[in-house]
Amino acid sequence: MVSAVFSYILIPFLTFFLARGTGYFTTNFSSIRTALSRQGEFLLWSIITGTYFFFSLRLILLKAGQYFSTKKETLLLFLSAGMMLLFVITPYLPARFPFLSFIHVITAIISTVVLFFCLLILALKLYFREPEKGRPCLFLLISTAVFCISSLILSGIINTAMEIWFVLACCLLIRSYLRLFSK
Repeated sequence: MVSAVFSYILIPFLTFFLARGTGYFTTNFSSIRTALSRQGEFLLWSIITGTYFFFSLRLILLKAGQYFSTKKETLLLFLSAGMMLLFVITPYLPARFPFLSFIHVITAIISTVVLFFCLLILALKLYFREPEKGRPCLFLLISTAVFCISSLILSGIINTAMEIWFVLACCLLIRSYLRLFSK
């Protein structure tokens, strides 16, 4: 029940709240964060989303470990969490701190890509074990990748629309994985 509230209500609400008043294809969460009045919102969103994703996926991987090895996924989860912590605490002020801003961008990208591959490997293992259960997870991940890559090509930047889609897809996947591996 608590997981459903986080996945279906709290995290989507906070994600759209953080993105309010911005151009979905012309800005991103790092840019939103630079506004002094929005830093607290970004930090709250990061803490809630990151903590929920980490602990939920850790539980999922422990349960999935009964069916197949999850060592790679666990390593990827911890790497993603470490990179997320770095990008949250590293400032994004390119004119003032270009090197730290570069670190922020690189760790944000690495964290997201590594989390994506953690979810993808898990979906592939599930698909090869039980195709009917793994297929929707794979479809969601493939559609997320297609949307994000298309959006990047069309806008030329990592944008808010991509970030929203990715976060919502992760929420749906986590809920699906929790249901699938709790049986």
